[in-house]
Amino acid sequence: MQRHDRWDAGAPDPLLVERRDAAGRLYIAPYEGEAPAEAAVVFDEDGRIRYADERPEDRDVEGILWQRWCGQQTGPLQWSEHYPARQRAVMERPHRCGGCAGEADRDERGVLWLLNADEPTQASLTFPRDILTATPAICRRDANRALAACQVLQAGFVALRVRETELVGVRGILYSHTSAPQPDRFVRFDDDAIHRVLARQLMVALRDAVLDEDTLSMPSHSGRAPVAVPAPVWGWQ
Repeated sequence: MQRHDRWDAGAPDPLLVERRDAAGRLYIAPYEGEAPAEAAVVFDEDGRIRYADERPEDRDVEGILWQRWCGQQTGPLQWSEHYPARQRAVMERPHRCGGCAGEADRDERGVLWLLNADEPTQASLTFPRDILTATPAICRRDANRALAACQVLQAGFVALRVRETELVGVRGILYSHTSAPQPDRFVRFDDDAIHRVLARQLMVALRDAVLDEDTLSMPSHSGRAPVAVPAPVWGWQ
């Protein structure tokens, strides 16, 4: 797998910061007490965006500006969202589990990915195939937890094994001098627009992903109602 480390060597590593026991939580999800910071985005003289009060930690080593969040890890988890710094942390290294930030499951076929896919989508898929996603890899324990808790995955999922990945860009708010900001835009690293996007997710291309039909199975719920967890946590993108 290709490794692209976009953290500043002098910045704190989010995976090394002390955190709570991962049981019952989702590492990449923000808490109710965490939210995007109110930070003014302006253009510099070269037409690139910056924060009016920019800090060194606001950019990665490639100079891409990242959405700034603030607050405390209090209240319930916002299961359908990604906290930018934590999503970025698990996506960049030899891929970490998005649930616990530990080692993702790996076998001779590659690293495990779990994505939602309804029956029509499953019927249309052929493998191996390339897939673009903001969803991190996952360990087997957290994959089973997700299947037990998530209504979206229970409506249909695919488990994949991937030997090669490539970080290809970011998704975020794209700014323009002539029009309103455009949310949820995917911008590749080699696109000049990368200097006008406020990034919130790293996007990875899963190369030649193959279907894994034997690692995971749908668990019984023992009378417990699963949680409705919409994309993007387990989505294709």
